[in-house]
Amino acid sequence: MLLGLAIITSAAPQDDEARKHFATGLGLYEAHDDSGESAAKAEAEFRRALELDPKFAPALAYLGFLAADNQKLQEAEDAYRRALAIDSHCAEAQLGMARLDLQAGRRAEALRKLRQAASDNPEHPLVLRELAFNLTTETSHPTREAWDEAIRCWQVLLKLNKDNRDAHQQLAEAFEHEQRWADAERHYREVLRIGQTDEDMDVWVYSVHLSVAKMLERQGKYQEAIREYEAFIASEGPGDQEIRDAKARIEALKNQK
Repeated sequence: MLLGLAIITSAAPQDDEARKHFATGLGLYEAHDDSGESAAKAEAEFRRALELDPKFAPALAYLGFLAADNQKLQEAEDAYRRALAIDSHCAEAQLGMARLDLQAGRRAEALRKLRQAASDNPEHPLVLRELAFNLTTETSHPTREAWDEAIRCWQVLLKLNKDNRDAHQQLAEAFEHEQRWADAERHYREVLRIGQTDEDMDVWVYSVHLSVAKMLERQGKYQEAIREYEAFIASEGPGDQEIRDAKARIEALKNQK
């Protein structure tokens, strides 16, 4: 699972070289491929950071992430516990422990740990993203309170980075779920503004024109909706059936008063 570059909020090392090796390890971890070569190099960088600063808790936690990726769960847990022994507020280690609970089916305990991590590290992107995701997964049957809690997480992520496209996407979907059409439209438009990214291809941005159009329809803004359907048709990516469906919506909207 790609984690995104972490903000080091716990037990920050004094050794600049340790920081450099940790940052290199993060980049490699993000880029690790099916061959495992990048992951192996990332592990070496995290271990080097620990050699330079044995109390660098996030580096230990990332070694736990690597172990968990390879299903070495006991090794992962040991790494997280060692990191927490150094710094009980280490966000990455708290997150790792929560993931182990999720994998074992202990969802309530995982959420408790994620909430504690968010309380200890209120601006940590990894923790906020993970908490919001687990609050709103379909299998969890999220309540209105859970949606609102997740929305607050995504809003903090946007305060940290207004160009966080995934946070905009998640907020748009949350507001759509709550039938807050104008708010959903605004965040879908932000996804379009930011566009496709090299790091994350899960959101095919051209299709977001359809989401904007649907939100405009809900608000009775039919002419604006037509323009979004036309933008979708003109973009690169739609298939023939998608184009036919969009043209059909345009014709239907032309008859709306």
